[in-house]
Amino acid sequence: MPNNTDKPTMSVTEAANFLGISAPTMYSITERSDFSALIRVGRRKLVLRSKLLEWLETQATQAQELNEGTVK
Repeated sequence: MPNNTDKPTMSVTEAANFLGISAPTMYSITERSDFSALIRVGRRKLVLRSKLLEWLETQATQAQELNEGTVK
């Protein structure tokens, strides 16, 4: 039986737990226009693990660039 890290998708709650944030915060993130990791299967919202990791990397890069731009 595959463990949870082998699944290509996860629920929004699982994604929140994965990121260490609250479920309401994760649901808010899924509504952002720059978050492309969300897919809908019927009424369910699922998060694509690979796209979530890509989005997270983009967020980290943007934060680093912002911080570097403010340091003199």
